[in-house]
Amino acid sequence: MATMGRSRKIPAFIVCGLICGCQTTNTARRDATEQPDSSTFVHSFTKFSFPESIGTFHRVEVRKYDRDGRDVGVGYNSPTPIAATVFIYPGPKDFALLPAPKLENVSEALLDQHFQVCKQDILRNHSDGKMIAESPCKIVQGKNRIEGKRASFSLSYKFGSFPQKSVSELYVFLIDPSVKFLVTDREFVKYRFTYPILEKAHAESEVAAFLSDLAWPTK
Repeated sequence: MATMGRSRKIPAFIVCGLICGCQTTNTARRDATEQPDSSTFVHSFTKFSFPESIGTFHRVEVRKYDRDGRDVGVGYNSPTPIAATVFIYPGPKDFALLPAPKLENVSEALLDQHFQVCKQDILRNHSDGKMIAESPCKIVQGKNRIEGKRASFSLSYKFGSFPQKSVSELYVFLIDPSVKFLVTDREFVKYRFTYPILEKAHAESEVAAFLSDLAWPTK
C-alpha cells in the first residue's frame, strides 16, 4: 500500500510583505527516501517525533524533500486499510519588504489560502475526485488545542491490486513561533488519510485516534 502523494504549493503573494519560504512542486529535485527502522524519527526543526507504531498504524516510510530535512513526509499504514502521511514543511516568512501597517489575523489568512491550494492539488491529481465536506477542525491533547482546516474527498485509490472507491481526508495546520510551540519559523503540518469507503465507520475512529496520539511538541 502506497503512502499519500505530496503535491502542494504555497502562494508567493499571500499578503503584502510576505513571501514564500518553501519550494513548490514545480522545482526539479530528487526526493530522498529512508527505509524506516525501529527507532523514532524526530523532525529536528519542530521536534515532532514519529514512532514506529501509532495505535494500529505502522510506519512505512520517511521521505525528505530537501537537503536539510526540514521538508518531510512520514508514511504510516493501517491494516484496515488506511494509508496515512504526515507532511511537515516550511511556511512563508516575513520579510517586510515594503512599509505597511501591522496586519491582523495573518496566520489565519495564510492557513486558509494554503488550505485552498491543498484542496485543489488533490482534485487536480485525481480526475474522479470530488470534495464532499470541509470544516474547521481541532486537535485536543491535554490542555493544548490546535486549530486547523479539514476537508474530505471521494476518489479512487489503489489498495492491493485494484482501485477502490475511497474517502481521502485532508487536515492542514500552521505552527507559528510562540510561547507554546518549539519553532522559530512558521511550519505547515498536513495530514492525509485515505481508506476504502466500505471501511469508513471503522476508519474514522482509527484516524481520530491517530490525530490524538501523535503528540504535538509544545513547551
